[in-house]
Amino acid sequence: ETQTLSNAIAQFPTGAGRKALIAAVAPVDFAGHLSSGQARVIAENAGLDADGMLAALVPMAAAYARPAISGFHVGAVVRGASGALHCGANLEFAGTSPWHSLHAEQAAIAQAWAAGETAIEAIAVGAAPCGLCRQFMMELGDPAALSILVGGAPRASLADFLPQAFGPAALGHDGGLLAAPRPTVELETPDGDPLTEAALAAARLSYAPYTGAQAGVALRLRSGAGMTGSYAESAAHNPSLAPLAMALSRRVFSGLEGEDIVAATLVAMGHALVAHTAAARTLLAATAPGVRLHLRAAARR
Repeated sequence: ETQTLSNAIAQFPTGAGRKALIAAVAPVDFAGHLSSGQARVIAENAGLDADGMLAALVPMAAAYARPAISGFHVGAVVRGASGALHCGANLEFAGTSPWHSLHAEQAAIAQAWAAGETAIEAIAVGAAPCGLCRQFMMELGDPAALSILVGGAPRASLADFLPQAFGPAALGHDGGLLAAPRPTVELETPDGDPLTEAALAAARLSYAPYTGAQAGVALRLRSGAGMTGSYAESAAHNPSLAPLAMALSRRVFSGLEGEDIVAATLVAMGHALVAHTAAARTLLAATAPGVRLHLRAAARR
């Protein structure tokens, strides 16, 4: 069942906080984000400190979960360096492999990434992050600097949750999903199509330090609205984030889940070590049967 923003607001645990949340998000199009100012107003009205505010929003984020396989609703909320809060929820696709699923922590990080955050200070979840998410979070940089709040427990660092970790440093990288420099990516054959240009912009944002397999997806919805997603690698590879999964997650939080996808374009590096086409086609077939995936090759300049 599609959850609306009002359904999500109903999950907020206090009356004062719920009223403050409605007042803060009513004038804007909520897309899974609260600005630092909105978050501050809500926290003051609800009598919460910064960590309490982060944790209190987790049930609201979980209202956006689409657990078509597991039936288990998970929400996560991150606080970026800007002070803004970004929500994420698990997204699963019936009829596909569980490997195509997007975890709540990944979704929240992707929301912060798409919003232009350059660092994440803390992440709150309802239960301890699974191993895949702990590994994915290693790409954010120093694991001792990232705080994790689980339920009402005191904050702990990612280093506490993942001791003796394997991460970017083991492969000669510092880690920098949100802020690492990106190589220049250009289309092999420009076509002037706006959807291709949007997918190219997503590919330029993508984070692929281990394979160089930059990729981005752009979707056009029936109303003409667009949605993009970028590829994000993990040093352990399996927790990597597929670009179409990111785009579909953003579509849920943007309130556009009910709009049909009418066109989809994938821009990916030609002859790369990682092939994105098969996974993108699988997810597109599960969410928009009959829509053809347009492929455009890119190269580093």
